[in-house]
Amino acid sequence: MYTAVIFYFSGTGNTWWVADKIKRQLDAKNINASAVSIDTLTPKKADWWIKTADLVMLGWPVYGSDLPEPVKRFIDALPKSEKGKHVHVFCTQMGFSGDGAYVAHKRLKGKRLIIDTADHFIMPSNLSMSHGFFATPDEHKIKRIVGSAEKHVEQYVERLLSGRVRIKGRYSCILGILQRWPYRLYRKKARNLVGVDASRCTRCGLCAELCPMNNITIKDIPEFAGNCAQCLRCYSFCPTSAITYYGHVRDEKKHGKPYFVPDKHFTPSSLIK
Repeated sequence: MYTAVIFYFSGTGNTWWVADKIKRQLDAKNINASAVSIDTLTPKKADWWIKTADLVMLGWPVYGSDLPEPVKRFIDALPKSEKGKHVHVFCTQMGFSGDGAYVAHKRLKGKRLIIDTADHFIMPSNLSMSHGFFATPDEHKIKRIVGSAEKHVEQYVERLLSGRVRIKGRYSCILGILQRWPYRLYRKKARNLVGVDASRCTRCGLCAELCPMNNITIKDIPEFAGNCAQCLRCYSFCPTSAITYYGHVRDEKKHGKPYFVPDKHFTPSSLIK
């Protein structure tokens, strides 16, 4: 049977959702597809998937038109493909990222993995801090964006299997760079922007369990190692909104819950399975 593997990294569910929808579309076409989080995936197991699957895909959310740090680490840890392999990449984005998916081509090429197709999926913004200019999109806007993304996935899979998908972003690298340079400068500061309000924290340990960077350890309260990847899992899924960003906790009475993908099958543990 024709097989496919969809590796993904997801912060608050958007990329998980796209990977899951692609898997369901492939399954419906009698292609045995597996969607696999890179969080707990060993390089040896990933290499096995790459060698044995007929169709290899990798997806991530773009952060400032750049690869999230966990994706960089995942690719860098892979052994070189013995014979080379063509892969299909995609990213989720709030609006426009230039070469947000194609940006991985040099890293992948170093592993003898050649990008065959690249696509971008617009999803609701997960930058939903309750201060500054960030805000959770309203329910109607989320529903509209997700509905459009679902149609995009259906069209993408049809084009992929018929060989009509191309590489988006190959010629938009300058526009991507204009976002990446300031983001990479900001990222040095952003490694230390998360914290905890001890008066709200219940010591449940969920933040440490979900952190893809092992940035959080639970002692008396969560302690942070200064290596945050800005995935917002700890902030978005803390049951008591105890995680701070820029020193602020979330006021749920005023701003509601932080954004995460609206899907009845989604739970925070979906991100690490």
